Amino acid sequence: MNMFASDKYIQCHVDSAYREFAAEENIKEVALAAGFQNPQILRNKLSLKHTHRLTVYELVKIVKASGNRCIIDGILLEVDCQPSQPYQDWQQAESQSFEDCLSQTYVELGTLSAIFSQVKQARGLTIDKRHQMIKRLNVLINEFRQLIQRVEDKCPISPLVEMGSTHSRLKAAS
Repeated sequence: MNMFASDKYIQCHVDSAYREFAAEENIKEVALAAGFQNPQILRNKLSLKHTHRLTVYELVKIVKASGNRCIIDGILLEVDCQPSQPYQDWQQAESQSFEDCLSQTYVELGTLSAIFSQVKQARGLTIDKRHQMIKRLNVLINEFRQLIQRVEDKCPISPLVEMGSTHSRLKAAS
């Protein structure tokens, strides 16, 4: 199979992320905060009709300026990786109780369920609903990561403890 057989590479996740970013953000404010001399340059780089794309450095600047990581998440999805998660999410999770983290996960799951119900009632998936679903799923993935980390931190497995308790149970049984 020739890896150059197709001239057109479909970047579904990245293209969707560009659209999502452009729809969610005030491009003029983000462009100025990220150091673009003219906001139209950023608009053009986010437009799928133009051949000029964001550089990695420009992407970092707009993510830092906006806090919106959807393009990074689109890139990660494109290369079969999980979505990004900023450090401040981990820091916030550490200050919450396990029950609060679990409650937040239930809230996110409820939001996702409501979106699924809307799609079912409309009998079709719009691009907007698709973006909402992906965004909520990414939030849920990150919430589950935090819960897993909390369980691993609070309930470490120690071979000595397991062996000791097994030894005690065996001794009591004999």
